[in-house]
Amino acid sequence: MKKKKIKKNLIILGILILILLGVVISLILIHQPKEEPVSLTEEQKLIEQGIQIVNKENFTSEANTLLEKGYSADEINQIYEYMSDKNIAKILTNNKVDLSKFYQISNFDFDKIDRYLAYQTSQGIEMKQAVTEVNLNLDTDFYTNIETIEDPSSITVLVNKFHALPADYVPEDLVSIPSFPNLQIKDDAVDDFENLLAAAKLDNVIIIPYSTYRSYDYQEGLYNKYLQTDSQEEVDTYSARPGHSEHQTGLALDVRSSSHWSNLTDSDYEWMLNNSYKYGFIIRYPKGNSRITGYQEEPWHLRYIGIEHATKVHELGITFDEYYDIYLTEH
Repeated sequence: MKKKKIKKNLIILGILILILLGVVISLILIHQPKEEPVSLTEEQKLIEQGIQIVNKENFTSEANTLLEKGYSADEINQIYEYMSDKNIAKILTNNKVDLSKFYQISNFDFDKIDRYLAYQTSQGIEMKQAVTEVNLNLDTDFYTNIETIEDPSSITVLVNKFHALPADYVPEDLVSIPSFPNLQIKDDAVDDFENLLAAAKLDNVIIIPYSTYRSYDYQEGLYNKYLQTDSQEEVDTYSARPGHSEHQTGLALDVRSSSHWSNLTDSDYEWMLNNSYKYGFIIRYPKGNSRITGYQEEPWHLRYIGIEHATKVHELGITFDEYYDIYLTEH
């Protein structure tokens, strides 16, 4: 009987001890300082919304601005993956627009969105091509919105119906072609042209240059001469107005086959198409591209742009105008 009583007392004591421990633990927990909730950084907040962080100064501020304008996380990610800093700056200062057609078009210019859309609709072409052609001002008339070229001595200078050379520009480094000393081109091009002639000769293709550097005044006289027999609209399809001729750069040559007076035979032209780029030259006005170049096909008109660029133009199968806008212009 005594043992049962002792056992009962021990059980009661154990219960009391457990109750006491529970009270003590509760008091400890109550009096512990509460942990402050962890605050997220601005970057973490963006990440939670699905925005990919870009290593760029003021990125979080810019991303939040775009969110406020109504751009989604996916749109913001696309903007920073594909758009240039110049375009992003414009996007940040304008109301939200639908950019879905332009993300992967490298030569896109935010300021021309309305022109791109209108031109694509009118021409029925892909947006990528519409962007390039609008950048080349082909949605306007030739010889309008003319810009004066700032660096006419560059071997990749773009001279066309929208880009004019200064009237007083004369290349400083004109030299005579060794095998045709009465003709001059820029020193940059002369060695490569001689190499082209030699390579052609090895394939029994005899090429003869007959018109190289022309001054502004010479081109003016030539253009006016054509106007005496043809309308200006017609002349503009085959002759450049003064200041708009590549010949003034010293980088253009008209060449002919030995059996022709002012053109290439079909076989010689084929050789030129397949080989001239190896020496830095391109057929500047190829067949089927008058809508872009503004000129009829001119198999005889070579333009020097250097081996690297000529090779790319050849591989891409595009005009130099298009190449210049896509690869040589900052957008």
